[in-house]
Amino acid sequence: MINLVILDFDDTITDNRLLDFKAFETPCKNLGIVTPSLQMISSSRKKGLLARDIMQKHLRKIGKSNLLNDFLSRRDTFLSDSKSMYHLQLKKHVIPVLVLLKRKKIKCILCSARKNKQMVKSFLKYNKIDSYFFTKYFMHDVGFIIDNIVRSNRILIKTSLLKQIIKDERIDPQRVLYVGNSSEDFEAATRLKIPFVYMENHYLDKESSLNLNRVGNMFDLKQKIQSLVLK
Repeated sequence: MINLVILDFDDTITDNRLLDFKAFETPCKNLGIVTPSLQMISSSRKKGLLARDIMQKHLRKIGKSNLLNDFLSRRDTFLSDSKSMYHLQLKKHVIPVLVLLKRKKIKCILCSARKNKQMVKSFLKYNKIDSYFFTKYFMHDVGFIIDNIVRSNRILIKTSLLKQIIKDERIDPQRVLYVGNSSEDFEAATRLKIPFVYMENHYLDKESSLNLNRVGNMFDLKQKIQSLVLK
C-alpha cells in the first residue's frame, strides 16, 4: 500500500507555458529584438531543446548571435524575480487530487529543484493549496546549490531530494508514489526503487522512448491514485 505521495512542482502541478514564453519575450523586448514565435518555441520544446538552444538558433536567423549571453543573463534575471511567478499557473483539477489525498489521510509532500524556495511557497499560498502539503523539500534541504539546467545535475538534485524524504519519513520506498514530468524524475525514482507516475505535458517532449506509467492530466492522475494508492 502507498502511504506517501510526492509531487514534483514545475510542469507537474503547474502549467509553465505562459511563464516560458514570457521568459523569452521579456529579455527580447529589453534587447530590442524580435521574440521567437510561440509556435517556434513550442515545437522546439517538444523536441526537448533548452532555452539556450532555441535562442541560439533564433539569434543566428536574425543575425544577432552576439546577443546570446546577454539574453540568457536577462532571462535568468527575469525568472529570478518574484514577479515572474504571476505568469505561472496552477494546472486544472490539482485541488481535487489534493483534497482526495487529504480526505484519505495519505501524506502529500512537494519537492522542487528550484533554487528560490520562497517563490514556490508564495505561489502555493497565493493559490490556497499550501495547507495540503505535509511539508516541502527544496535544493537547500539537501545541502547544496548547483545549476539545475544541466541534466546530470537535475538527476542528482531529484535523487537527493527523494532520498532525503525517505530518510526523514523513515518509510519503505515501495510505499511511496512519486509524480513527476521528466526523464530525470523517472531516473531518480528508478534509482531509489520508488513507484513513479509520469505527468505528460503537451508542449514538452513526451519521452516516448521510455516505458512509463503515464497520465495526461490531473483528472487522470486522480484516477491513477485511486487505483494505485487507495486499492
